[in-house]
Amino acid sequence: MQIDESRDGGGLWINTYEPGCIEIDGIAYRQPVCLNGSQVLPLTHHRVADLTAADFQAALSTPLRPEVVLIGCGERQIFLHPRISAALAEAGIGVESMSTAAACRTYMILRSEGRRVWAWLWP
Repeated sequence: MQIDESRDGGGLWINTYEPGCIEIDGIAYRQPVCLNGSQVLPLTHHRVADLTAADFQAALSTPLRPEVVLIGCGERQIFLHPRISAALAEAGIGVESMSTAAACRTYMILRSEGRRVWAWLWP
């Protein structure tokens, strides 16, 4: 079976990931970033553990809310505080934390399916 990659013209695409660097649409990022569907935003938190429910307010208040939020925690998976997961679940938004490599792969699969997915990624 032949499988061809099909990309729509919009959105953000992760080209490569290696520990310490994520390449998004041809630009290398070495700091934590948020992909919110249309832009790459720098994150002020240096650790996943520093995230709070308030950090996800934009995801909850935008008309084009994400279906899923992915948290790429670096080399190892770190679970979010239950308040964050509860706030997103109450709004009907799924949230998954995983290694950054897994989050990048999952992001690309969901994007290629046309799903609205946001990602918080720590290289």
